[in-house]
Amino acid sequence: MLIYPQVLQNVKVYDKAAAQADEDVQLAVERVAKELGDTGRILVRESGTEPVIRVMVEATTHEICQKYVNEVVDTITRKGH
Repeated sequence: MLIYPQVLQNVKVYDKAAAQADEDVQLAVERVAKELGDTGRILVRESGTEPVIRVMVEATTHEICQKYVNEVVDTITRKGH
């Protein structure tokens, strides 16, 4: 079994549900998932205990993980959630 690098980043938000449901955020996540294809995965979820959205990417290199995490985090931050 191949173990891929993983990057997890928490994004502080005011409204977790709105941030997760935002159309631009969903589009960013879908685009990353499509670009990763079978070489990685992305998971974006609300924390159950903190006012944060967790963005996690697994990919073939740490650099790719960080690139895609940054793209989704930037989208969430730019939208002001």
